[in-house]
Amino acid sequence: MGRKTTEKVGDVSVQVEYKAVKHLHLSVHPPEGTVKAVVPINTDSEKARLFIVSRLAWIKRRQRAIADQPRKLPPQFTDGESAFLWGKQYRIRLQSTAGRHHVKTKGGWLEIWVRPGTDRRGRQRTLRRYYREELMRETPHLAQKWEKRTGLRASEYKVKLMYTKWGSCNPDAGRIWLNLELAKHNRACLSYLILHELLHLQIRQHTSDFKALLTKYLPTWRSIRDELNNDFPGLPIRE
Repeated sequence: MGRKTTEKVGDVSVQVEYKAVKHLHLSVHPPEGTVKAVVPINTDSEKARLFIVSRLAWIKRRQRAIADQPRKLPPQFTDGESAFLWGKQYRIRLQSTAGRHHVKTKGGWLEIWVRPGTDRRGRQRTLRRYYREELMRETPHLAQKWEKRTGLRASEYKVKLMYTKWGSCNPDAGRIWLNLELAKHNRACLSYLILHELLHLQIRQHTSDFKALLTKYLPTWRSIRDELNNDFPGLPIRE
């Protein structure tokens, strides 16, 4: 198990965990704005601290955004609640079916078709499966677009629910993971994430060269990144 410490950087407390990872990673978690840093085991503690200092303004922006969000109970995925798909807000409407659970949109409604008596977890699983299907439907043509433009190629694209980041890349395996929650945001966000992770096949760190490549291929990437990191609905909250 990795070593855990707490660092005080200015007026911000950071939970630091040293683990067998390749890159430094920083995250801010609802509901209290808790800051966590995951650091490669052999990283010098001063280097880790300087990394946190360099991200202090971002940390405080995320904490303010979290503090400004109204506290809500976990969604019940039931009639009248809001749900997002590709940047558009829908209202949930439950429908009964004797067949396979599924979801479809109809006007401003997102209809969740489930068997009578299906509980909250069942409705949630149905909606998440739908999000996964939507992502896997949209990803291939966007991936093809960016692979053609960059000359880079991933071995596979996969989807999973992540609580601290929108995507990840394993350069050695050539595998790219996309956050299930991307289906809630507009398609430009998915396109940006695919490009971002694809470029990590060439440059592993977020260096100036990496950012220059992002700008070359997608000049508006910063505004899209800020939308993902700061706008509703944001990353999911652990229940």
